[in-house]
Amino acid sequence: MRSLILAISRRPEIRYIVFGGLNTAFSYALFTVGLLALHAVGVPGDYAIAITFSWLVSNLTSFVLQRRFVFRGTGHPFREFVKFTSVTFGSFLANLALSWLSAAVLGFDSAAEKLVSQLIVTIILVVATYVLHKTFSFRKPGAEPAGMVAVEADAQSGGDALRNG
Repeated sequence: MRSLILAISRRPEIRYIVFGGLNTAFSYALFTVGLLALHAVGVPGDYAIAITFSWLVSNLTSFVLQRRFVFRGTGHPFREFVKFTSVTFGSFLANLALSWLSAAVLGFDSAAEKLVSQLIVTIILVVATYVLHKTFSFRKPGAEPAGMVAVEADAQSGGDALRNG
């Protein structure tokens, strides 16, 4: 059993599920508390304020967990934090847009509907941010960005594939 756990823990995808899952649960709990409090008093844009609150609080927690336990970052911490935050900020903006879509366009007005909508949006964004963090935020020095290996291999061969193809 111990060897199975060790083998599984070597996979960054599994570590992301565990540590990202912990942070996502923390962030969703912050969102839930904020949304329910704001919704109860009828604050317009309650979901946007709750999303902003949860992102501001959980971004640093997420960075520490992912840098240390998921991607085992070895670069300069500040540079990695800036790249990490640029990805999570993009995710934050996508979250706001998708949540606005569900509230304004689809008519999800109740607190329960907004909570379910946020859960669905979160699942979508978790997958997208994993790929971006792996290929951008915590990419190992000297590692090729995703999709660049084939371009460089073709350039080194002088574009033979294009000329012969």
